[in-house]
Amino acid sequence: QNHRGCGGGLYIARSAPDAMLLARVARYGTAGERQIPRLRRMIPRSAASRRLALGVALPTAALVLWDASQGPVLEKDLPRHYDEACFGAIWTQRPARAVYRACSVLCEAVPLATSLALAAGLGELGSEEVQRQQACALREALVRLGPALIKLGQAMSIRPDILPAPVLVELQRLVDACPCFADEKAHAIVLAELGKNFGDLFDAAEFGIKPVAAASLGQVYRVRVRGTGEVVAVKVQRPDMMASISLDLQILAVLASTLDLLTATFTRQQPYHCDLLRAFASAAWAELDYENEASNQERFRRNFGCENSPRDDSQRTAALSRRSSSWLPLRRGTADNSSEVYIPRVYHEFTSRRVLTTEWIEGEYLARSPPAVIRRLVPIGVNCFLKQLCTDGFFHCDPHPGNLLVTPGGRLALIDFGLCAEVPLPHISRISAAIVHTMSADTVQLVEDGIALGFLPVDVDRTELVPLIQNVLSTSTKAVLEQGAEAASLGVSSSYGAVQRRKRHFSNITDDLTGFSSASLFASQTTLR
Repeated sequence: QNHRGCGGGLYIARSAPDAMLLARVARYGTAGERQIPRLRRMIPRSAASRRLALGVALPTAALVLWDASQGPVLEKDLPRHYDEACFGAIWTQRPARAVYRACSVLCEAVPLATSLALAAGLGELGSEEVQRQQACALREALVRLGPALIKLGQAMSIRPDILPAPVLVELQRLVDACPCFADEKAHAIVLAELGKNFGDLFDAAEFGIKPVAAASLGQVYRVRVRGTGEVVAVKVQRPDMMASISLDLQILAVLASTLDLLTATFTRQQPYHCDLLRAFASAAWAELDYENEASNQERFRRNFGCENSPRDDSQRTAALSRRSSSWLPLRRGTADNSSEVYIPRVYHEFTSRRVLTTEWIEGEYLARSPPAVIRRLVPIGVNCFLKQLCTDGFFHCDPHPGNLLVTPGGRLALIDFGLCAEVPLPHISRISAAIVHTMSADTVQLVEDGIALGFLPVDVDRTELVPLIQNVLSTSTKAVLEQGAEAASLGVSSSYGAVQRRKRHFSNITDDLTGFSSASLFASQTTLR
């Protein structure tokens, strides 16, 4: 066959590899013709090698063609709630995409694990600089792998009991490290979801057309509502996010099933990976439904009395700073301007499954605020979450640094309510009792609380667990007393040395509890069954 641009050369395809060379020449012309000798050297010449190559290539090509014939995964094909069987059916019909995604994750994970193992072998993991370098590599890998794993990194960024400080600081940068996607795609999603052009609904002239923030699941625009002039935050979900997350969850489901099989076969532990994954996957999938998030946010506004609360007034800052916190000062139904916690308003007329419009909150991240502001608001934040847990029975499950803001008026603002959970009514009183028993160091009753809440099996070995809990409580009490005594002697509110010792104490506590869990709670499969 004579190909235009090849200098009139004539090539005869004697086999499939030669046909590949012809395709190369047809595509690249004379440049492709010059590469034919090099390409021919790459083609196996022996009959056995060619049979092996065809034996691999033909099934792979058939798999890819079958995958392509199934078409894209559409939003209408995916359920509103997490359905493992549905996800399995969808991605079993698209095996090539699933294998490619799994290989992509492995290509990122293997070098990270190798580097970490080498650093551990050389005894360098104790160095803060090495920790920072490893964490930086992990953060960059998570950004490349996409939203599902970025969410995992954000969840780990609030676990100082597991990760050292340099790693936490690096992972907290995931809040701002997510790349933006094209504005045209965002505007197309708004048109598809709300039925009108972005420009017909919102005026972006004052703040610019570019997003002000990009999160793991979407990006946020600061605009004014046309007609009212109100400043709002419009969060638009990333394109094909549901398909991407469903694939990652399906891969994790296969991994969890494999781990459960290995655990049941080679250990005496009770398999738990599938149950753990289902709990995580259900919450992660619900976070993709912005209408569900809007409903959660409205419920929080009612619980904290924000329905009739005006926008933040910066003149309240001085008054708030003089207020002292007390045990659970925030009551259900509070609706005056003295509330220390603010929940932004939702604009339901501009909200759908993939678009969420809420009141714009002007403020700095709590974690980046001055130390005096942090010291004042931390007790308020603790009371805020105790109220959610012990009074409302409905709590915010994603309090990473990007979701806690300080308004100009000095109030603590909560945002991003995609991940929330209910506390069953009988458990609310038990949780309150557990807090009281912890404060009074009543370890026997604390163990009973754990059993009643389902954290411990009914036939747990109390004689082994009670002394361990007593050691935990005495260790934490000692750390707090040391910090207070050293701070009083120095005439300051806290001491760096005492804080560091307390961190070591709590690290030891975590190790003790983990060791007990491995040795006792999962020692027998019949215990939890």
